[in-house]
Amino acid sequence: MAKAKMTAFSRFLLFLLIFIPLAFVGASYYNGEDPVANFKNILGIETQQQAPTADYTSTAPAPTSSTNAPATFENVQALREEITQLKIDLAVANERLARCKTEGVE
Repeated sequence: MAKAKMTAFSRFLLFLLIFIPLAFVGASYYNGEDPVANFKNILGIETQQQAPTADYTSTAPAPTSSTNAPATFENVQALREEITQLKIDLAVANERLARCKTEGVE
């Protein structure tokens, strides 16, 4: 009876099947992240997240949008506040522009 040999390509696929997940887990741990949560996020598997119980209000000034700070709850809240303030400023500027346009028209 003839023996079945593994081809080089099948050995390569078997290696990748084992190596890729191990590399992903190692890279996640190296970056200080949860590999299971990252995997679920990549696949789009939704997990139920609990609402934060602590008060995360900060007395520090809101960072500008040009900073590259990590996405923490405080940073997201500060950016949302900045967006809200910018929308208000835009509305005020649009109103002033409309008044300037209609000021000379009678």
